[in-house]
Amino acid sequence: MTGSSQLNVVGKTAVRPDVAEKVRGRAVYGADVSFPRMLHAKVLWSTRPHARIVRIDADRARALTGVHCVITGADAPAGRYGVYLRDQRIFATDRVIHAGEPVAAVAADSAAIAERARDLIEVEYEDLPAVFDPLAAMEAGAPIVHPELFSYTATYPAIKYGNVCLYTKLTQGSLDSGYGAADRIFEDTFRTQAMHQCHVEPRASTAGFDFGGKLTVWTSTQQVSGCQAELGMALGLPLTRVRVIATALGGGFGAKLKSTIEPIVALLALKTRRYVQLVITREEEFVAGRAHAPYIMTLKTGVKADGTLTAKHVRFIADCGGYSDHVLGTVGLAVTFAQGPYRIPNAEAEGFCVYTNNPNFGCMRGYGVTEMTFATESQMDMIAGRLGIDPIDIRRKNLVREGDVILSTQPLRSVTIDSTMDAALEASGWHGKRGKLGPGRGIGVANTILNMGLLASSASIRLNEDGTVSVLTGIVDVGTGAQLVLAQIAAEELGVPLSDVAVAAVDSDISPWDLASIASRTTWDAGNAVRLAAADAKQRLLALAADVMKLPVEQLDTRQGYVYDVNDSERRTSFAALSGISMFVKGGPIMGQGSYLGEPGFATPVGEGYPQPPSASFVFGTHVAEVSVDVETGKVMVERLTAAHDVGRAVYPLGVVGQIEGGAVQGLGFALYEEMLIKDGQVLNPSFLDYKLPTILDVPEVVPEIVEIPDARGPFGAKGVGEPPLIGPAAAIANAVYDAVGVRITDLPLTPEKVWQALNAKKDGNS
Repeated sequence: MTGSSQLNVVGKTAVRPDVAEKVRGRAVYGADVSFPRMLHAKVLWSTRPHARIVRIDADRARALTGVHCVITGADAPAGRYGVYLRDQRIFATDRVIHAGEPVAAVAADSAAIAERARDLIEVEYEDLPAVFDPLAAMEAGAPIVHPELFSYTATYPAIKYGNVCLYTKLTQGSLDSGYGAADRIFEDTFRTQAMHQCHVEPRASTAGFDFGGKLTVWTSTQQVSGCQAELGMALGLPLTRVRVIATALGGGFGAKLKSTIEPIVALLALKTRRYVQLVITREEEFVAGRAHAPYIMTLKTGVKADGTLTAKHVRFIADCGGYSDHVLGTVGLAVTFAQGPYRIPNAEAEGFCVYTNNPNFGCMRGYGVTEMTFATESQMDMIAGRLGIDPIDIRRKNLVREGDVILSTQPLRSVTIDSTMDAALEASGWHGKRGKLGPGRGIGVANTILNMGLLASSASIRLNEDGTVSVLTGIVDVGTGAQLVLAQIAAEELGVPLSDVAVAAVDSDISPWDLASIASRTTWDAGNAVRLAAADAKQRLLALAADVMKLPVEQLDTRQGYVYDVNDSERRTSFAALSGISMFVKGGPIMGQGSYLGEPGFATPVGEGYPQPPSASFVFGTHVAEVSVDVETGKVMVERLTAAHDVGRAVYPLGVVGQIEGGAVQGLGFALYEEMLIKDGQVLNPSFLDYKLPTILDVPEVVPEIVEIPDARGPFGAKGVGEPPLIGPAAAIANAVYDAVGVRITDLPLTPEKVWQALNAKKDGNS
């Protein structure tokens, strides 16, 4: 921890400010918002994957006592909204294109009445040809999900055709020369499943209009600024008439990025001129949510006999379901890191985001790199085995180095993959265990790479009358301790006790703009914005103190809420005294502003249809999994999972440990248990009864290894750690299973059935 002894707040043990409220059950979540005479809403979701809406009869619903409003697509603005591609309306109008699409909504005096009224709405459908396989959807003659695709506004210059709402390609070097230099060429296909984020708190939103026509929405969102923008798009309102207030969040993991139910409650509030609340059920979360999209990935890799990688072609196909949502972005990021953390001079990656009539998909922690890592790290072990090379040696031989240029044309910086490998291998005891664990037991490794820093953040700092400090930010604390981290950064920069810093609640009317609480970006992007704002406030404070104390600014510094003379620490003035002077005597209140954008956009277009901005930095990690496999049943048990992650500097070390442990458990679910079962566009397991999650009995010993190599561009050297711990486990576990019993599973999850079938096929092949 280079230089950590010089820090007073960053890297130290601290108590999260939200702990007491949450432990006592007093935190206000989405469903806790309440107003007098508030109405309750229910939504009628489509039951058909693709159908023309012939007729909607809501007369019986409207006649029910206690019902105040029933709305359909006919009552909604015609504008479309979206993140990367504006392809979605509030309600289906003439057609439904996936089961779970909103068709109508009811506002009533109680949720029970609203539910009864919703069930009275009659919809007559005329079924239309549907397509559920993304490969089939790409074929000529497939049913077209979005005939109006070419009229949709796109954030990036997307290449679109047929059911492909995004095609993107990145190229480096020459594949022909790379394959020509190879001694062997290996081609393998991998599949990952649809997986729900399984946040504990279902989505909940409450909306109301004031007498001036301004909309306020209280909602469980990860993205206040984005939610505000999408509400403006969907309802045709200027953003000055849209206010979004974030409630406490009971988990998100990517599911609460997109504005989904917010436009519905807003429209009901507009029609009724009452506050309206919508809380969806667990089943609705599965059927009408935005689950992690399934991927198909084909990797063709050229290798020399000594294990040197010479060429790689990757083809990603992602099923986005009925609408593009964030799946476009996940494909872009998967393409960016198609090489993995390895030097491959000749590489090409193609990504396809494909509309189908499956449920609408979105994104999850890891944002496309989770899938890429499973494929890349599985194939690295497969290549090593085919060439008779140790899986560690082949990785070491090909690791990226500082300054290496990746497919997106960016040079890598802050490369620490050697260090994370060292830490994970040592902590796991790899060299003493590999090949020595006995029958049915194995050990596997996987490396990870991810971008750090995404688009812009801003922050404000206010010095209060008593010398305490208020931080304003657009970052929602999704349960990671973000408020504490930002307070620590502000306290360190300003030189005040942590107890004197408070981070304000997120409200789009007063919070500075911020992209979102996503992409492991909070500590890096928002932290940098907060540090800049604190530095700005500090300079204003020092300038005032220099005038008051009759000393040059260069001779002053701050510590523990005082400005002091560096030559005589007893000569000092408190922040409280200086604040009073600024407010009532000279200069005006002390405020600090900070805006941060880690990297400007690409100077020239990158690749073809590429939908990603450049990254400010990069993070690396290494996972080692130890497993046992029951050869009679195929059941895999992970016994130990070592996770080494480069975090730059751990601002809040206990939080970093929690992120690594939590992400590792989610990665365990992705590897072994979780899968949304979908047939003919219908979710077959829309509940925690049927959707398998890892329980405490399934969770192994998780060994978190924090690798601290500060990045000079991060706030006090910090990077981030939100997503990486989920990215590595699946490949490490799949590699460990192969080491244990010699069967390779290339489609997730690694269920007992798949392992058992592979074991029996292996037995039959050897008989």
